[in-house]
Amino acid sequence: MEDLIRQAFLHVEVIGPHVAEGHYDLVGPNGEIILPQVWETMIEPDWVITMHMWPMPEPPPPPPEPPAEAVAEAVIDVPPADSAVAPPPPPPPPGAAPPKKKIVKQTGFLAWTAGKPKNPKSGKARRKPEGKGGDAVVQVPEVIV
Repeated sequence: MEDLIRQAFLHVEVIGPHVAEGHYDLVGPNGEIILPQVWETMIEPDWVITMHMWPMPEPPPPPPEPPAEAVAEAVIDVPPADSAVAPPPPPPPPGAAPPKKKIVKQTGFLAWTAGKPKNPKSGKARRKPEGKGGDAVVQVPEVIV
């Protein structure tokens, strides 16, 4: 019987090699596993035999890619000598103070988007009248259903 099963799965790509190695169980109608050694003495006419494959092993993971440093090649783009690109400015002489950065005061819309509070001296800020601060009271009409 084993030879017949092997011949039946000989040309099946995925599970054929596993069947040839005997990675399956033959299960009888009562759920018992039938060993190949006792096949001839155990099987009876009109039995339905089921073949259960063993779990397939996980495929091996793909090999890791080499590090990017080993794969990357250094490519330097050197423009021709007669190109119209100006060379970078020369570095400042040693001991010279670095140039001071110009401080720009943000006003108007940009200051507002940056979260800067309003200028209290500005005439545009609204002030609450004295003695009338607090929560507003809203009267809701009663609805009868």
